[in-house]
Amino acid sequence: MMTIIYLGLGAVILIIGVLVYVKLRTPRPPADTSEVYTTALNYLITGEKSKALEKLREAVRADTNNVDAYLKIGDILRDQGSVDRAIKIHRGLILRPNLTKGQKITVLESLIKDYQANKNYERAIQVCQKLLEMTNNEIWAQELLLKLYEESADWENAFDILKKIQKARGKKDNQILALYKVEAGLKLIQEGKERDGRIKFREAIKLDKKCAPAYLYLSDSYIRENRPEDALAELEKFSTTAPQISYLGFSRIKEILFREGMFSEAENIFESLLHNNPNIEPIRFALADIYERKGEIDKALNLCYEASDRNPTSRQAKRYLAKLLAKIGRRQEALQYAFELIDEMISEKEQQFTCKNCGFISTEPKWHCPSCHHWNTFIE
Repeated sequence: MMTIIYLGLGAVILIIGVLVYVKLRTPRPPADTSEVYTTALNYLITGEKSKALEKLREAVRADTNNVDAYLKIGDILRDQGSVDRAIKIHRGLILRPNLTKGQKITVLESLIKDYQANKNYERAIQVCQKLLEMTNNEIWAQELLLKLYEESADWENAFDILKKIQKARGKKDNQILALYKVEAGLKLIQEGKERDGRIKFREAIKLDKKCAPAYLYLSDSYIRENRPEDALAELEKFSTTAPQISYLGFSRIKEILFREGMFSEAENIFESLLHNNPNIEPIRFALADIYERKGEIDKALNLCYEASDRNPTSRQAKRYLAKLLAKIGRRQEALQYAFELIDEMISEKEQQFTCKNCGFISTEPKWHCPSCHHWNTFIE
């Protein structure tokens, strides 16, 4: 009887063991991470990055093959300032053997942003060159490389890549190309290479004969080397080549000529400019300045009256008339123009230049906006 009982118990134990073994050996269905990942994406959409990061980490713990989740974890860490950790994650992803081409491209883009945030432009450019190879030099990748060259002040390479982009688009813009040469020249001058800098400015003028900064920085370079005649020659070329914006060089012209006591030469330059461009107001006032310096107040007044007749709302004309009339004792007339200025609530601030793209304000003209990095947005 006991033998039968033992056999029965053994059979039961055996059956239970088999059932446990089968259960343990049966593969579990993969955990469903879609809900967790979707929640993370929703947090990203609403800008709750910390919560998104928590859910993304939960998603990759459940599924280590979720490349997109890892990618977003790295991007969030970069945005939070943990750039080195972001680089580590993205570099780890790019080493995975089973990534699709699209995934590799996306990971490379994130890695470029990582190095960019770290201002490690050398590595960012290296990764971007790999991206170019993978995308067969698609324009958007070239534009990304161009931005890196700009940020790293590598203007020669930036110039070359911009030419390629323009060629691919079938639209050449020598004005922008010239500005890249100007930036290259400024960089050389900052390194103490005045002559090399001037060569770049001349290359800019070959590309764009009306390239204002090239003429202005050329003249500045000559002034630093105490070569006022050469500086003046460049400013005269600029004034005749681009009369609409020639006023940008007037202060330099007057400084050179007044310092040398060459009032007659200054008068001849501005009289000639005014004769050829009677509608450009700043030329008229530059000449009025010279007449005032020479003590010829009546001539200066006549120019300002003419400016006021041409444009009765000209604030500059009213300023000059108020100043000149007061200087010769005609105080009542001077006060009249002064009160007009007050009534119009004229600010006595410095001349301002505003970027048409982002609204950045500067007291001097900029050809590459330091805020939005657009080109030629300050001056028509």
